Amino acid sequence: MKHAFLSAAAAIGFAVLLAAAGSRGAARGSDAGADAPSAAESAASLTAGARTEPEAEALVKADYDGRFFLPVLRDGEIESMDLQTYLTGVLLAELPERFSQQTRMAQAVACRTYVLRSYLRRRHSPAAVCTNSGCCQGWVDPQTVSPARREAALAAVRATDGLVIRYGGELIEATFFSCSGGKTEAAAEVWGSDAAYLQSVESPGEESAAHFRDETEIPLTDFCQTLRAENPAVSFPAAKGAWVGEISLTTGGGVSRIELGGQVFSGRTVRRLFSLRSTAFTLTLTDSSAIFATRGCGHRVGMSQYGAEAMAQEGKSFEEILKWYYRGVDIEPAEL
Repeated sequence: MKHAFLSAAAAIGFAVLLAAAGSRGAARGSDAGADAPSAAESAASLTAGARTEPEAEALVKADYDGRFFLPVLRDGEIESMDLQTYLTGVLLAELPERFSQQTRMAQAVACRTYVLRSYLRRRHSPAAVCTNSGCCQGWVDPQTVSPARREAALAAVRATDGLVIRYGGELIEATFFSCSGGKTEAAAEVWGSDAAYLQSVESPGEESAAHFRDETEIPLTDFCQTLRAENPAVSFPAAKGAWVGEISLTTGGGVSRIELGGQVFSGRTVRRLFSLRSTAFTLTLTDSSAIFATRGCGHRVGMSQYGAEAMAQEGKSFEEILKWYYRGVDIEPAEL
């Protein structure tokens, strides 16, 4: 059933979560929004109409993920969904079916951390998250897949019940992506804001990823017109060798800045303009085309899913995977 607000059972769980996380300052002030209610206000709002003491005591004996009901924006409506069901659906949407259980477990912990932090930030207030993978995290109804696939995802969620990732006592921004092309990016070089746990790391073994390497060919006239629409000051002389100037790279091997037509563009801008898989690209000009060769797929910050799978195949545990991609973190139970 779809609801516009949390159930009383959810209220008890989230009131405690908000109070504990609020005391740690888990949400960044610059991201939370000036009109977002405080943790104390949220807790007071949610505990209205809470269950009696015996009922609440029974809830405490339940599993962690099963006792929280998230407000999830799905198909334009807010649906009250327990955390276990939500995370199971996220794993079904975000990971290839063939991936190993340790990879699923690493993904479950990352996704749990992401959604609990998102609740505090109220990105889709009053909903915690949406089910659009381009905005938050994708989600597939567990009842629409085969029993074997559903049970594999559910087992990973249960095996990591309540585990979250923290840095300095705060829930981290547990970003992830498909594949890096061999090396991830530091958050500061992609988004401009540094996070000590989101640094560039090697990520070998991703070659099986569908978009480990890609090539995008743009007709030369379209290439010029697109750049001119973005910056009318560009110029393209007869000698194509002068079209591409200085290129600076990030630590992770992505394009930080590139001079095209005498003007400087960020790698992120070029990626957006030409719908490239990533900012890790090279550019070749021919008489008729501009050819971009890319490595990796996504923003390349945080955990590489194909890199995580390569580590799992080598016998690494989900904790080792997470601590490789998120530097200096602690993996621990969420407080109640």
